[in-house]
Amino acid sequence: MRLTSLISSAVALASGTMAASSTVSSMLPLKTAGLNETIYTEFELYKPQVFIINMFEYEQERFLEGYDLVHNITIPGLSPIYPDIHCNANYTLCQVTTGEGEINAATTLTALSLSPLFDLTETYWLIAGIAGVSPLQGTIGDVTFARFAVQILEYEVDAREMPSNWTTGYFPFGTTYSNQYPGNVYGTEVFELNEDLRDRAIELASAVELSNGTVGNAEFRALYDYAPANSTPKVTACDTLTSDTYWFGEYFDETFTNYTDLITNGTATYCTTQQEDNATLEALMRAAQYGLVDFSRIICMRSASDFTYADYYANETTYLFNEVSQGGSKVSVVNLFLAGQAVIDDVLTNWDTLYSNNTFANTNYIGDMFGSLEDPVYREWGVLSWGTA
Repeated sequence: MRLTSLISSAVALASGTMAASSTVSSMLPLKTAGLNETIYTEFELYKPQVFIINMFEYEQERFLEGYDLVHNITIPGLSPIYPDIHCNANYTLCQVTTGEGEINAATTLTALSLSPLFDLTETYWLIAGIAGVSPLQGTIGDVTFARFAVQILEYEVDAREMPSNWTTGYFPFGTTYSNQYPGNVYGTEVFELNEDLRDRAIELASAVELSNGTVGNAEFRALYDYAPANSTPKVTACDTLTSDTYWFGEYFDETFTNYTDLITNGTATYCTTQQEDNATLEALMRAAQYGLVDFSRIICMRSASDFTYADYYANETTYLFNEVSQGGSKVSVVNLFLAGQAVIDDVLTNWDTLYSNNTFANTNYIGDMFGSLEDPVYREWGVLSWGTA
């Protein structure tokens, strides 16, 4: 519809001459009413069963090549670099690329989830990106599926100026030391996803033969004298850490391992680090509050392209800047697609029997630190109350 039609509809609704659709009133909660209801019923054209979320070109390439995504749809608010949503012939499978970093992820997913062109109420979301991996938890080429996404959102003192008895310059909001639980939170520090759906995804992906990569990849893994860093790629359940800063180093790895353990009361196991997932989940959660998205239908998949620290063979500067090349990007995107394809195809093939009715509905808590989705399942981590900064 044209903008003039939208304005006319809005005027008619506001004046009481046009009734809100009864279809959407059953789909959305009561607090989403009036004009919003009319827009979402009058304009929705596409109802994808699966939506792939990539973050940049290298991640999206294999999904665009592997599936015949013949339709390009442009909506306001997408990345200037990635302005199109791509969908297959019958619009059951769509893909979006957010751009890298938390701001790009949040703005793109907000624009998409609020677009009246899409009905996303039953859509399954597959976050599919590459990430760094702790050598204590994985190796390059691994594919990981997360139940928790944890955001590095803390105070930081320059390590050169911190007290001599401190082990890190990071410490939680509303505290005076790194091992104290946050006194104040912003709410995006932890998201918990549907464990039952995650386990289904792991089951499907585990049946796929992953690539070991090149001889160089194997030689690079062998530089580490312990498992799982020197092992071959596998599918695993472990959790992801979000930070706009592309950090590296063993001390940071230890610091953020401890932070993950602290803020989830030992429930989460950090393994991968990336720059977008908590922002993506916040945008989807806000849409879910108004019935536009089902937060229980989100899968967070990250494959490992590099290690977070060098261990013994090189100092950290040499590791990042000089001639020590990990070469894990290619095998990570290959395995990202192989594992993702298994999940996508299962949803599309078994939509009527397993997925439309949400067979793998959550039995664990889902949502943010604030309980914003009012999920009836008790949250097993955090504290009973905290301040907001």
